[in-house]
Amino acid sequence: MIVRRQLAALALSSLALGTAFAGPAMAQGDVSAILNRIRTGNTQSATPSPPPAASQPITGEPIPVTLKKWMGSKKAFEIFPNRVFIAGYNLGGFRTAKTTGRASGGFMSTNPGAATTVELVAGGIDPPLLTRIANAAYADLASQLAAAGFDVVTLDQARNAAGFDKLKLDAAPYDVEVPADRGNMRGVVVGPVLTGVRGNYPLAKTEFGSFGAPELSLTLESMVVMPNLMLDFASLRSSRSIGFTASASASLGFDLAKGYSHMRVMASRRKQFLEGDYIFGIDAAQVPETPIGTITDSVESNNRDQQLLGRALGAPVQARSRETSVAQIDQARYEAMALAAAKGWNAAFVAQLRTMTGR
Repeated sequence: MIVRRQLAALALSSLALGTAFAGPAMAQGDVSAILNRIRTGNTQSATPSPPPAASQPITGEPIPVTLKKWMGSKKAFEIFPNRVFIAGYNLGGFRTAKTTGRASGGFMSTNPGAATTVELVAGGIDPPLLTRIANAAYADLASQLAAAGFDVVTLDQARNAAGFDKLKLDAAPYDVEVPADRGNMRGVVVGPVLTGVRGNYPLAKTEFGSFGAPELSLTLESMVVMPNLMLDFASLRSSRSIGFTASASASLGFDLAKGYSHMRVMASRRKQFLEGDYIFGIDAAQVPETPIGTITDSVESNNRDQQLLGRALGAPVQARSRETSVAQIDQARYEAMALAAAKGWNAAFVAQLRTMTGR
């Protein structure tokens, strides 16, 4: 399901071309209230997700995922190749997506051009849902590592080890905002119930320090693995040209946010120095096109009156429009897709770890 906008700088009648909606109509005040709840994270008045379930490995078929080297040295796999500690499992879900298309109005022209914005806001992607997914992903990674022959250090075994406190586990969920295609994406990051959010090497934040991993790795005689997995719900596209027409679109569909999903592996025999550090990123994910929700309604605005006034006064005004649509996510479908993706992501990592450690 796609929301599109195309705005022409010269034709005032072309303020909303190709816009599509599905679902029952809502009063604009109701839509605005929903948007406010989602943007502020206050979803108490909406139907809440069931509480997070106990951690269990993921059943069902995985979505095929392949990984690639993002940065690092292979020494991370050579120091303690047989033992692994999973330092939490940060998992995030984007909940709003916005992009703006722009046209400058022509080369050497007095035409002020056009700008059109599309925003898609998802209802139903809440912390309880994401926490259930994080619980299962965390348990599944431990299960797959053990099945591959690795000695998996338990949380209880690691809790009193030197350097453990620097992982900053048990942190609360936090909001993130990152740049997207001429716009931005906003979401929330959670962790499994057993570990909470990991503050060390946080998801969707530029923080790369080792923060105690050398000491923890040395004490446990183990690799320290920090998973960060980000889930996406929308694909954005927008134009930028020197012409007269701007366009923007947002399509609804599940995916892995490849630019923000990483598996970090660290190991060291030195207390104060990180000898081995390696980060995997996603190369490809074969996510099937599966409906995960419907667009229920929208709020539109434009500056048509200002354009008419500017034309009358001989002072052209840039054509601007904005459309914000509410997407109601089918939580069961979203969760099923997320679990299959997490299982595939975990399986790809375990396969890489087997290769890197010579298994």
